[in-house]
Amino acid sequence: MQFVINFLQKHREKAILGLLVFLSLTLLILPDNAQFEIAQSTLNSLMLPVSAGAGFIDNYVSMQDENRQLKRLVASLIVERERLLQYRDERERLRRLAAFREEQTYSLTTGEVIGRNLDRFQTILIIDKGATDGLKARMPALSYQGYVGRLYRVFENSAWVQLVCSKNNPVSCINKRSRVVGILEWRERNTFDLTSVSAVEDVQVGDTLITSGFGGVVPKGYTVGVVTKVATARDGLSLRVEARSEIKFRSLEEVFVMTDVIPWDRSIFYDQSDSLLVESVFEGN
Repeated sequence: MQFVINFLQKHREKAILGLLVFLSLTLLILPDNAQFEIAQSTLNSLMLPVSAGAGFIDNYVSMQDENRQLKRLVASLIVERERLLQYRDERERLRRLAAFREEQTYSLTTGEVIGRNLDRFQTILIIDKGATDGLKARMPALSYQGYVGRLYRVFENSAWVQLVCSKNNPVSCINKRSRVVGILEWRERNTFDLTSVSAVEDVQVGDTLITSGFGGVVPKGYTVGVVTKVATARDGLSLRVEARSEIKFRSLEEVFVMTDVIPWDRSIFYDQSDSLLVESVFEGN
Protein backbone atom coordinates (compact mmCIF):
# COMPACT_ATOMS: atom_id res chain seq x y z
CA MET A 1 0.00 0.00 0.00
CA GLN A 2 2.86 2.37 0.87
CA PHE A 3 4.43 1.55 -2.48
CA VAL A 4 1.28 2.67 -4.33
CA ILE A 5 1.13 5.92 -2.36
CA ASN A 6 4.78 6.67 -3.05
CA PHE A 7 4.29 5.90 -6.75
CA LEU A 8 1.30 8.25 -7.02
CA GLN A 9 3.14 11.04 -5.24
CA LYS A 10 6.16 10.62 -7.53
CA HIS A 11 4.16 10.34 -10.76
CA ARG A 12 1.14 12.49 -9.86
CA GLU A 13 0.68 14.11 -13.28
CA LYS A 14 0.96 10.79 -15.14
CA ALA A 15 -1.46 9.16 -12.72
CA ILE A 16 -4.03 11.94 -13.22
CA LEU A 17 -3.62 11.74 -16.99
CA GLY A 18 -4.10 7.97 -16.90
CA LEU A 19 -7.20 8.32 -14.74
CA LEU A 20 -8.70 10.85 -17.14
CA VAL A 21 -7.97 8.61 -20.11
CA PHE A 22 -9.59 5.68 -18.30
CA LEU A 23 -12.68 7.72 -17.51
CA SER A 24 -12.92 8.95 -21.10
CA LEU A 25 -12.74 5.41 -22.49
CA THR A 26 -15.33 4.29 -19.95
CA LEU A 27 -17.69 7.06 -21.03
CA LEU A 28 -17.25 6.09 -24.67
CA ILE A 29 -18.17 2.50 -23.91
CA LEU A 30 -21.30 3.42 -21.90
CA PRO A 31 -24.71 3.91 -23.61
CA ASP A 32 -25.84 7.39 -24.59
CA ASN A 33 -28.35 7.65 -21.71
CA ALA A 34 -25.70 6.79 -19.13
CA GLN A 35 -23.27 9.28 -20.69
CA PHE A 36 -25.91 12.03 -20.52
CA GLU A 37 -26.74 11.33 -16.86
CA ILE A 38 -23.07 11.35 -15.84
CA ALA A 39 -22.41 14.57 -17.75
CA GLN A 40 -25.49 16.19 -16.20
CA SER A 41 -24.56 15.19 -12.64
CA THR A 42 -20.96 16.38 -13.19
CA LEU A 43 -22.16 19.71 -14.56
CA ASN A 44 -24.55 20.14 -11.61
CA SER A 45 -21.74 19.45 -9.16
CA LEU A 46 -19.54 22.04 -10.85
CA MET A 47 -22.29 24.66 -11.12
CA LEU A 48 -23.61 24.28 -7.57
CA PRO A 49 -20.87 26.40 -5.92
CA VAL A 50 -21.27 29.00 -8.67
CA SER A 51 -25.04 29.27 -8.23
CA ALA A 52 -24.66 29.31 -4.43
CA GLY A 53 -22.17 32.16 -4.72
CA ALA A 54 -24.47 34.09 -7.04
CA GLY A 55 -27.38 33.57 -4.62
CA PHE A 56 -25.23 34.79 -1.73
CA ILE A 57 -24.34 37.95 -3.65
CA ASP A 58 -28.00 38.61 -4.49
CA ASN A 59 -29.01 38.09 -0.86
CA TYR A 60 -26.22 40.38 0.33
CA VAL A 61 -27.30 43.16 -2.02
CA SER A 62 -30.93 42.69 -0.98
CA MET A 63 -29.98 42.82 2.71
CA GLN A 64 -28.02 46.02 2.14
CA ASP A 65 -31.05 47.64 0.50
CA GLU A 66 -33.33 46.45 3.30
CA ASN A 67 -30.84 47.69 5.90
CA ARG A 68 -30.79 51.16 4.33
CA GLN A 69 -34.59 51.26 4.26
CA LEU A 70 -34.82 50.21 7.92
CA LYS A 71 -32.31 52.89 8.93
CA ARG A 72 -34.37 55.52 7.13
CA LEU A 73 -37.47 54.22 8.92
CA VAL A 74 -35.71 54.34 12.30
CA ALA A 75 -34.53 57.87 11.61
CA SER A 76 -38.04 59.04 10.71
CA LEU A 77 -39.48 57.36 13.82
CA ILE A 78 -36.90 59.08 16.01
CA VAL A 79 -37.83 62.46 14.53
CA GLU A 80 -41.52 61.71 15.00
CA ARG A 81 -40.90 60.64 18.59
CA GLU A 82 -39.13 63.90 19.37
CA ARG A 83 -42.02 65.87 17.89
CA LEU A 84 -44.52 63.93 19.99
CA LEU A 85 -42.48 64.51 23.13
CA GLN A 86 -42.44 68.26 22.43
CA TYR A 87 -46.20 68.26 21.88
CA ARG A 88 -46.65 66.29 25.08
CA ASP A 89 -44.59 68.74 27.12
CA GLU A 90 -46.38 71.71 25.57
CA ARG A 91 -49.75 70.15 26.30
CA GLU A 92 -48.82 69.48 29.92
CA ARG A 93 -47.65 73.09 30.36
CA LEU A 94 -50.98 74.34 29.04
CA ARG A 95 -52.87 71.97 31.31
CA ARG A 96 -50.94 73.26 34.33
CA LEU A 97 -51.64 76.87 33.30
CA ALA A 98 -55.34 76.05 33.06
CA ALA A 99 -55.19 74.31 36.48
CA PHE A 100 -56.18 70.97 34.94
CA ARG A 101 -55.21 67.78 36.68
CA GLU A 102 -51.95 66.33 35.44
CA GLU A 103 -52.46 63.36 33.14
CA GLN A 104 -50.98 60.02 34.06
CA THR A 105 -50.04 56.78 32.39
CA TYR A 106 -49.84 53.26 33.77
CA SER A 107 -47.39 50.44 34.00
CA LEU A 108 -48.63 47.16 32.54
CA THR A 109 -48.40 43.65 33.97
CA THR A 110 -48.67 40.88 31.38
CA GLY A 111 -50.95 38.00 32.30
CA GLU A 112 -51.07 34.77 30.32
CA VAL A 113 -54.49 33.18 29.94
CA ILE A 114 -54.54 29.80 31.69
CA GLY A 115 -58.28 29.19 31.79
CA ARG A 116 -61.66 30.36 30.49
CA ASN A 117 -65.21 30.42 31.78
CA LEU A 118 -67.48 31.11 28.84
CA ASP A 119 -71.27 31.15 29.14
CA ARG A 120 -74.20 33.05 27.65
CA PHE A 121 -74.10 36.00 30.05
CA GLN A 122 -70.56 36.29 31.37
CA THR A 123 -67.10 35.73 29.92
CA ILE A 124 -64.22 35.33 32.33
CA LEU A 125 -60.55 34.67 31.63
CA ILE A 126 -58.19 33.25 34.24
CA ILE A 127 -54.66 34.67 34.11
CA ASP A 128 -51.44 33.53 35.79
CA LYS A 129 -50.85 36.74 37.78
CA GLY A 130 -52.36 37.59 41.14
CA ALA A 131 -52.01 39.50 44.39
CA THR A 132 -48.31 38.62 44.69
CA ASP A 133 -47.78 40.53 41.42
CA GLY A 134 -49.56 43.63 42.72
CA LEU A 135 -52.94 42.98 41.08
CA LYS A 136 -56.14 44.18 42.71
CA ALA A 137 -59.83 43.82 41.94
CA ARG A 138 -61.34 46.22 39.37
CA MET A 139 -58.00 46.95 37.69
CA PRO A 140 -58.57 47.42 33.91
CA ALA A 141 -57.16 44.97 31.38
CA LEU A 142 -56.10 45.63 27.80
CA SER A 143 -55.14 43.71 24.70
CA TYR A 144 -53.12 44.89 21.71
CA GLN A 145 -56.34 46.27 20.20
CA GLY A 146 -57.84 48.07 23.18
CA TYR A 147 -59.87 47.63 26.35
CA VAL A 148 -61.05 44.08 27.12
CA GLY A 149 -62.36 44.17 30.71
CA ARG A 150 -61.41 44.42 34.37
CA LEU A 151 -60.25 42.17 37.17
CA TYR A 152 -63.22 40.50 38.82
CA ARG A 153 -61.54 38.43 41.54
CA VAL A 154 -57.89 38.29 42.55
CA PHE A 155 -56.20 35.33 44.22
CA GLU A 156 -52.63 34.88 45.38
CA ASN A 157 -51.20 33.63 42.07
CA SER A 158 -54.09 34.06 39.64
CA ALA A 159 -56.95 36.39 38.81
CA TRP A 160 -60.27 36.43 36.98
CA VAL A 161 -60.74 38.97 34.19
CA GLN A 162 -64.36 39.79 33.44
CA LEU A 163 -64.47 40.73 29.79
CA VAL A 164 -66.48 43.62 28.43
CA CYS A 165 -68.49 41.06 26.42
CA SER A 166 -70.54 40.23 29.53
CA LYS A 167 -74.12 41.25 30.28
CA ASN A 168 -73.28 42.83 33.63
CA ASN A 169 -70.13 44.70 32.62
CA PRO A 170 -71.09 47.91 30.71
CA VAL A 171 -68.52 50.63 30.08
CA SER A 172 -68.90 54.37 29.53
CA CYS A 173 -67.66 55.45 26.09
CA ILE A 174 -66.99 58.59 24.05
CA ASN A 175 -67.28 58.94 20.31
CA LYS A 176 -63.73 59.80 19.30
CA ARG A 177 -64.88 62.11 16.50
CA SER A 178 -67.94 63.93 17.91
CA ARG A 179 -67.28 63.40 21.66
CA VAL A 180 -70.79 62.02 22.21
CA VAL A 181 -71.04 60.00 25.43
CA GLY A 182 -72.91 56.71 25.80
CA ILE A 183 -72.98 53.41 27.66
CA LEU A 184 -71.64 50.39 25.78
CA GLU A 185 -73.51 47.17 26.60
CA TRP A 186 -72.80 43.73 25.19
CA ARG A 187 -75.41 42.07 23.00
CA GLU A 188 -73.83 38.93 21.51
CA ARG A 189 -70.44 37.72 20.28
CA ASN A 190 -68.52 40.87 19.27
CA THR A 191 -71.63 43.04 18.92
CA PHE A 192 -72.53 45.83 21.37
CA ASP A 193 -75.23 48.46 21.82
CA LEU A 194 -74.38 52.08 22.63
CA THR A 195 -77.25 53.28 24.82
CA SER A 196 -78.26 56.60 26.39
CA VAL A 197 -77.64 58.53 23.15
CA SER A 198 -80.08 61.31 22.25
CA ALA A 199 -81.60 61.44 18.76
CA VAL A 200 -80.01 64.83 18.13
CA GLU A 201 -76.46 63.60 18.79
CA ASP A 202 -73.89 63.23 16.01
CA VAL A 203 -73.06 59.52 15.61
CA GLN A 204 -72.08 58.00 12.27
CA VAL A 205 -71.16 54.57 10.98
CA GLY A 206 -67.42 54.07 11.21
CA ASP A 207 -66.94 56.24 14.30
CA THR A 208 -64.49 54.86 16.85
CA LEU A 209 -65.62 54.47 20.46
CA ILE A 210 -63.10 54.92 23.27
CA THR A 211 -63.36 54.65 27.04
CA SER A 212 -64.53 57.89 28.67
CA GLY A 213 -62.69 57.61 31.98
CA PHE A 214 -65.89 58.46 33.89
CA GLY A 215 -66.10 56.75 37.26
CA GLY A 216 -62.35 56.49 37.69
CA VAL A 217 -62.18 52.72 37.08
CA VAL A 218 -61.31 52.54 33.39
CA PRO A 219 -58.82 55.20 32.14
CA LYS A 220 -59.80 57.42 29.25
CA GLY A 221 -58.83 56.89 25.63
CA TYR A 222 -58.76 53.13 24.99
CA THR A 223 -60.58 51.70 21.97
CA VAL A 224 -63.61 49.52 22.64
CA GLY A 225 -65.34 49.32 19.27
CA VAL A 226 -66.45 50.85 15.97
CA VAL A 227 -70.00 51.98 15.12
CA THR A 228 -71.59 49.70 12.51
CA LYS A 229 -75.24 50.83 12.49
CA VAL A 230 -77.17 53.95 13.50
CA ALA A 231 -80.97 54.29 13.52
CA THR A 232 -83.61 56.32 15.34
CA ALA A 233 -85.38 54.46 18.13
CA ARG A 234 -89.17 53.91 18.07
CA ASP A 235 -89.75 56.64 20.62
CA GLY A 236 -88.00 59.13 18.32
CA LEU A 237 -86.04 60.54 21.26
CA SER A 238 -82.94 58.38 21.18
CA LEU A 239 -80.64 56.59 18.77
CA ARG A 240 -80.16 52.88 18.37
CA VAL A 241 -76.41 52.55 17.87
CA GLU A 242 -74.78 49.23 17.15
CA ALA A 243 -71.01 48.77 17.51
CA ARG A 244 -68.57 45.98 16.93
CA SER A 245 -65.27 45.17 18.62
CA GLU A 246 -62.32 43.97 16.55
CA ILE A 247 -60.97 41.99 19.51
CA LYS A 248 -61.40 38.22 19.30
CA PHE A 249 -62.32 37.70 22.95
CA ARG A 250 -62.49 33.92 22.76
CA SER A 251 -59.00 33.73 21.25
CA LEU A 252 -57.14 35.94 23.73
CA GLU A 253 -53.91 34.37 24.97
CA GLU A 254 -52.62 37.24 27.10
CA VAL A 255 -53.87 40.49 28.58
CA PHE A 256 -52.14 43.55 30.04
CA VAL A 257 -53.34 44.67 33.44
CA MET A 258 -52.93 48.38 34.22
CA THR A 259 -51.35 48.58 37.67
CA ASP A 260 -49.13 51.40 38.94
CA VAL A 261 -49.83 55.00 38.00
CA ILE A 262 -46.88 56.81 36.39
CA PRO A 263 -46.88 60.62 35.91
CA TRP A 264 -46.22 61.76 32.35
CA ASP A 265 -42.96 63.45 33.29
CA ARG A 266 -41.59 60.14 34.57
CA SER A 267 -42.92 57.90 31.83
CA ILE A 268 -40.30 56.13 29.72
CA PHE A 269 -40.95 55.62 26.02
CA TYR A 270 -37.69 53.77 25.52
CA ASP A 271 -34.78 53.34 27.86
CA GLN A 272 -31.02 53.88 27.65
CA SER A 273 -30.36 50.44 26.16
CA ASP A 274 -32.72 51.26 23.27
CA SER A 275 -30.88 54.55 22.68
CA LEU A 276 -27.54 52.73 22.58
CA LEU A 277 -29.01 50.23 20.12
CA VAL A 278 -30.14 53.03 17.80
CA GLU A 279 -26.68 54.65 17.97
CA SER A 280 -24.98 51.34 17.15
CA VAL A 281 -27.26 50.86 14.13
CA PHE A 282 -26.23 54.19 12.60
CA GLU A 283 -22.56 53.83 13.52
CA GLY A 284 -22.47 50.52 11.68
CA ASN A 285 -23.49 52.16 8.41
